[in-house]
Formats: sequence, structure tokens, C-alpha cells
Amino acid sequence: MKLMEHRARVPLLLTYRAVGSSTGQKEFVGDAASSNRSYNHFGAGDIPMDKTRYDELRARSPPEIMVHLPFALGALGIFHNIPADELGTSGELQLDACALAKIFSGVITTWDHADILAQNDGMSVPAGTEIKIGHRKLGSSSTGGLAGYLNKKCPNDWSLGTGSSLNWPNKTNFIEVQGSPGMQTHIKDVAHSLGYLDAGHGHDFGFAEVALTNKAGQTRTSKASIALGGVADAGTALVTGGDPLPAASEDWSGVNLYDMPGDNTWPIVLMSYMYVKKSQESTNPKTAAALKAFIDVILNNRDGLCEEFGFTAPSAALQTLALAAAATIVYPVGMTEFVFEDDTDALNGMKSNVISSKRHSFDDYERAVIKSNIADLQSLATSLAASSSVGPPGPPGPQGLKGLQGERGPPGSGTVSNTETDTDSGSDNTISLAMSIVALVISLISVVLGFLAFRQAGK
Repeated sequence: MKLMEHRARVPLLLTYRAVGSSTGQKEFVGDAASSNRSYNHFGAGDIPMDKTRYDELRARSPPEIMVHLPFALGALGIFHNIPADELGTSGELQLDACALAKIFSGVITTWDHADILAQNDGMSVPAGTEIKIGHRKLGSSSTGGLAGYLNKKCPNDWSLGTGSSLNWPNKTNFIEVQGSPGMQTHIKDVAHSLGYLDAGHGHDFGFAEVALTNKAGQTRTSKASIALGGVADAGTALVTGGDPLPAASEDWSGVNLYDMPGDNTWPIVLMSYMYVKKSQESTNPKTAAALKAFIDVILNNRDGLCEEFGFTAPSAALQTLALAAAATIVYPVGMTEFVFEDDTDALNGMKSNVISSKRHSFDDYERAVIKSNIADLQSLATSLAASSSVGPPGPPGPQGLKGLQGERGPPGSGTVSNTETDTDSGSDNTISLAMSIVALVISLISVVLGFLAFRQAGK
């Protein structure tokens, strides 16, 4: 959205509230207080429109038609906080779908349960250690993804049903959390915890992950599957599989990417959609033009935004389906559409309806430079740590300044950690000083990032 604002010649204001798929759907449908009008110009979520809400739109007079526009794929991961020395001989935690179903439905409550130990040779958790389960308090697509997968794979052991909101067991080892940040905190801070999270977030935080078995019988983590193209493979299997997909304006509530075929596929893949009303004829023409341009940016993955934010871009087959659906949206008569300038187009590039990649904001440039510098410093720190020799303990190095936490877009918020010399590691004085300097520089850069975020928020 900020890229569009910066690249447009005319003033544009685009905003988006990250409130979860369930709330986004409610606000897209509207209610009596809004005279059944949408509170937004589009919605987005990692699950299709709920059938009840879809039917409510179709039952209105006149019927309201919406389209699903799939634009990104993401793996849902199951993460845990079990100390590495308590895991089995494989070095990772492996659980099949039925064991997970029993855990998340409250039947299995301790890590030393026979079903868990049978799948993890050499696991040595203390006897009776409770599984501290984190679950979302409000409706979320991640809850819907977990429930949908367990219901499909092991319906006899999964008793909580499906949907983005569940009636979780009222047990002491079930802990409700607020949003993805709350789940991240739970997994990070609570020993022997278990939770579910967008895989990109979990990987960013370095969380230990549960290895799952896909339909082809291959057991691996989502990180390993993503590296093999397993998320995109799930999307391709959806389009090219035997069952035809509904038309874009039909009910998609039964569409999912759970346990799709393929050697490399990850078994819990969520598809992100835009929800858009098919008729935009009564929308302000300027607003409608901005909406159409934004849909173009998202569906065509301009600037590689999917990858930048940790998602997987749809395969060509799935992208073609989404673009065809977008082409059915009807816009106001006489609307002046935005066009995009990628290669320099003298004179025409300066027209008021052009969104130009040649037009830049200094904020964007400055952030890019800072990100590059941080990447270089992180690489240097890694190299210094790898080349350090073991010797007598050196004196503690100065602690890095604590940086302000800067704003970062999806998939998660960025954090900056202080770095100080570990006297127990035996690194020599030169390495200690170098690492402290790197920490200081990174901390100073984080102050700048925080300032930029604060300045941007104040605009």
C-alpha cells in the first residue's frame, strides 16, 4: 500500500487493519448498524468466506455477489518449546495427525504419554510434564487451518469440529493467547509449550518445529518442505486435481489445501484470499480505480511482495484463475484507470493516472540501505563467531545499546536483541571487542529504524 502511495502522482490513501480473518469477514459483510454495507472496500483472509456469511450476502435484496481472489500461499507450522536434550534420537519432535488431534482436544495432556514416546525414540522429558497448549482466543485462520487438517486426517480422534473459532477444553494446560504476537510469546517463553503459527513467523523466531507426515508418507518440517517447493505444489495440486473448483463467485467454504498429494507437499497449507464485491458500480470512481490497481499489484505479485513477506506465490495455474476472477468485477462507467510504468515512458509517465516504479520515496530508499547494512553486519558477526578460537576466557565486552523496536510489515514484527560477550565461551579479547562493536552498530541502526517508523506513523 505504501509503495502505491509513493509511486502515484496523485495523492492516495490506502489503509488496512490486521484484525484476523474472522473479523475481516464480518466487516466485509456488514451489519444492521452499517445498513448491511461493507465497512471496507475489500477483505482478506487465509480462509474462504464462511458459508453462513456467504449465504447472508446472497440472500439480500438484491443479492450481493462476491469473488474470491487467491493471491498467496503459506504453511501453518506446529511449534514447541522442548529443550533439545530432551528430544529423541532424531533430534526433532515427530507427531502424526492423530496424536496432534488427541493433544489439541485435551485427551493427551503430558509429553511422556505413550503415543508421543512411541513416535520419538529416546525422548526424555521429565515424567508428568504437562503440554502447555497455546490457542487463539478469537477467531483466526490459523485455528481454522489446524482444525480443518485434524478433522480431515483423524476425525475419530478430533472432537472440536471445524471453523476459525473453537470451544477449547477447559483445562489448566490450555492457555488462550491474543493474535499471532501472543502465540509467539507463548511458544518462546513457556517451557514445554506447543502452539500453531504461520510457519514464516516461527522460522523468523527460530522456534523448534514438529515434523509432520504428508499424504505421500514423507516426514519433515515445514521449513524443509518449503525449501523443496512443497507449498506451491499444494496449490498446483488444487487446480490440476480431479475435482473442479467452484466459479469465483460461488461458495468456496469447502476449498482447502490440507493433505494434498505430492512427495514434497506440506500437509497444512493456507491460501490467502482477497474478498471483493463483484459490483463496484456505485463505488466512487477514484476509489474504484485505486482498488482495481491494488488488486493488480497483489495478484501479479509486483515487486515480489509475497516472497518479501515470507509467503509463497501461487503457481501459474492458480494465478491465472485469480486474474480471471478479478476480470469479472464491474467498475463504474467512465472510471479513469491507473496504469503502471515499469520501463521509462517519456511524457506519459507523468500523467496523473500513472503509478510509476520510477517514482521513489526517500523513506523507501533509506530503509533499503539500512536493511542492506544490517544484513552485512549480521554476516560479519556470523563470520567472526565462526572464526573465533577457543582460549582463556576474556573480559566481558561492553553491552550493546538497546535499540528501539522498528516497524516491520507482515509476516511479523521485527525485534533487535542486545549482544554481549559470553565469557564462558572462551573467545579471545579481539573477538569480544569486535562482536561488541557490531552489536553497538546494529543497535544504533535500530534506533534509526525506530525513528523512521515513528516518523512514518506520524504522517
